[in-house]
Amino acid sequence: MRKTLVITGHGKLFRKGGRLKVVSQSGLSGIPVKYLDFVAVMGRVSLSGEAVDLLLNNGIPLFFLSRFGNIKGMLLDGVLKSNYTKRLSQFEAKQKRGIEVARRIILLKLEEIEKAFRLDLRDLKVRVPESINSEELLGLEGEASKRMFSAFRENIKGCGLRFEGRAYRPPPDEVNAVLSLAYTFAYCLALPLVIFMGYDPYISFLHTKRGTHASFCSDIIEPVRPFLTKQLEWILLQKRFEPKDFNRSGKGVYLNKSGMEKLLKWFESIKEETVERLKESLIRIGEEI
Repeated sequence: MRKTLVITGHGKLFRKGGRLKVVSQSGLSGIPVKYLDFVAVMGRVSLSGEAVDLLLNNGIPLFFLSRFGNIKGMLLDGVLKSNYTKRLSQFEAKQKRGIEVARRIILLKLEEIEKAFRLDLRDLKVRVPESINSEELLGLEGEASKRMFSAFRENIKGCGLRFEGRAYRPPPDEVNAVLSLAYTFAYCLALPLVIFMGYDPYISFLHTKRGTHASFCSDIIEPVRPFLTKQLEWILLQKRFEPKDFNRSGKGVYLNKSGMEKLLKWFESIKEETVERLKESLIRIGEEI
């Protein structure tokens, strides 16, 4: 089974025979290159020329990501010129049956909310097939998310951090700051995944493209948000974050250096499962494309 290698924080990537060796905050590890689909680097990682040759010679893309949702650079060997039919199908689906794909995305998210938070959303799910545009679907998604975050708020009582409800741009409290950055990390991983699997990251069905926003990546993240939210619920209840891990700037609250280190450590522990869930989301949405 092939896997994605994600490296966060500081580290080194070098070659030893037919294996990639990784020195990261998790320690020293190695993986045979034949088991990789692509490599994503999110942080300051030194890379040997031999490692680059090994990846390129085996057709394995390497993506350099920022912590805030941007691809800083890519090393590709044939990825963009392959699977072009998928991008054509995606464009045709956008023109001819975009609402069906958008419904699929919303249904998947509602199902994941039900599983993660044990909520009954049947009253919303039966309205999805009747929705005729993305505005109606986003209204249903908004109501489902409201219920999810209401349950989330009840579940994290006693965590020692503030949270009145989901809000962002800017995040008004500590929990929203953590949620926003966790979702951004998932966006960072969705972008190379979408490109690797042959889709166009900018042709979306639910979200509207704004500027450089890769809106299709936001589409495939929607069904994964309940998982990320539940994972954060657990670490908040363990009180891994404290008020001292945050700073206020203007109307917003943001993680400081100690808070960022804690969040990166947490994300390191769930990055592989996050990638697998993003893959599953993309595959299931792709069935409608």
